[in-house]
Amino acid sequence: MIKRLLFLLLVFGFAFSTKDSIQKDDSLKYYISQQITHLSGHYVLPLTIAYTGYGSTWKSAAKVMIASNLVDVDHLLAKPIYDPNRCSIGTHPLHTLPAISIYSAMVFNQETQELGIGLLTHMAVDFVDCINTQERLGTLKYPKFYRDPVNTYSLSHLIFWYGMSQFSELESRHMFITSIGWELLEIQLPFKFAQESYLNKFCDVLFNSLGFYIGKRMLDN
Repeated sequence: MIKRLLFLLLVFGFAFSTKDSIQKDDSLKYYISQQITHLSGHYVLPLTIAYTGYGSTWKSAAKVMIASNLVDVDHLLAKPIYDPNRCSIGTHPLHTLPAISIYSAMVFNQETQELGIGLLTHMAVDFVDCINTQERLGTLKYPKFYRDPVNTYSLSHLIFWYGMSQFSELESRHMFITSIGWELLEIQLPFKFAQESYLNKFCDVLFNSLGFYIGKRMLDN
């Protein structure tokens, strides 16, 4: 029960930090919420992956994944070191495609898997931040594909499927079929909430999966 309450508090705090992200007419609020979301993601996501995927060894896995955030040491090579309008992906040497390819290969080696997952998670969070930065600056290309990959609706997906894992008999295959079916149905819906990018649809399925597996993991404990 304590773990469930802590998880719900975490979700509430994360949702609160991102609630202004859709209000792009207020650039200061959008920037602040973007930074909170970005920094939170570097810790919340690895913790979630470790907790749901590594059983009794999740604490040690989480430490390795969180430690992978030290990859940002390559920012020290940039001038200026910090630029709020700069995209890390493709700019810093440890955030380039060749480096990301190495991180991907690390996932398939048992000894380096946790570090590889942590590094890929870090890159994914930075990629989302790049898109949010381009949206804030009005320079985003192909918005139909990339706009708003993560927003407050993403959190509602996570919470909903967390609840379904706790209070229904649904299995993983039911969750995937329903998730994909709903995202396809949204393409035809005339409502504003259904007007989202393809990357957002992909992220919605990921949030559904995270919520569902977190719930199942907690039931097992």
